[in-house]
Amino acid sequence: MKAATSQRKEWRMMTKDEAARCLSVLLHELTKPWRKEKIHSDVLEIIMKLRIQAADDERYMNNLLSNIAFAGESAHALKQIWSYMLREQTFLSPQTIEAMLTDAQQAIRRRLPELTARYERPFLSIDDPLERKRQLERSYGALLLFNRIATDFLLEFVREENETAASVFFAADPNEAIEVFHHLCSVYASRWLEGLEVD
Repeated sequence: MKAATSQRKEWRMMTKDEAARCLSVLLHELTKPWRKEKIHSDVLEIIMKLRIQAADDERYMNNLLSNIAFAGESAHALKQIWSYMLREQTFLSPQTIEAMLTDAQQAIRRRLPELTARYERPFLSIDDPLERKRQLERSYGALLLFNRIATDFLLEFVREENETAASVFFAADPNEAIEVFHHLCSVYASRWLEGLEVD
């Protein structure tokens, strides 16, 4: 950590645009081996499993909402973990990242009913049940991919062989880096979701 701090004094601050360009390159490299058919298949498998487990459409949509709340709060936890590393200018171990995420998710589960009510609000204005179901499925799929991208990125970020390249983000404003991280993970998740049809 001391090395990173002393090194940072020699750097000029990384601009938001530079952070965005750098992060976009890294996310592109991270997802380059992925195949859209496999990603779509993985998302569909999770959604279909939820459908099978539900007794009816109402239960299915309620389960979707709970999962959206859980995935949405998990996404926030992943951003907080990266924020911590940026602010402290340190690299956490993969085990520590996983433990922090597990702790966060246990807290999320305890508050799930309250969180689900909050996540439900944007969908209440959709009167058509079929359209509401479609939007719920799409939102859940996007969050699943966001979390997959964010998790993979963080685990690559802390790999010892990547630390020199990754530490350039210590020269960025943490708030701007987090904003860029959220935006680009969302953009990449949307791209990978394109063309997904849930029958």
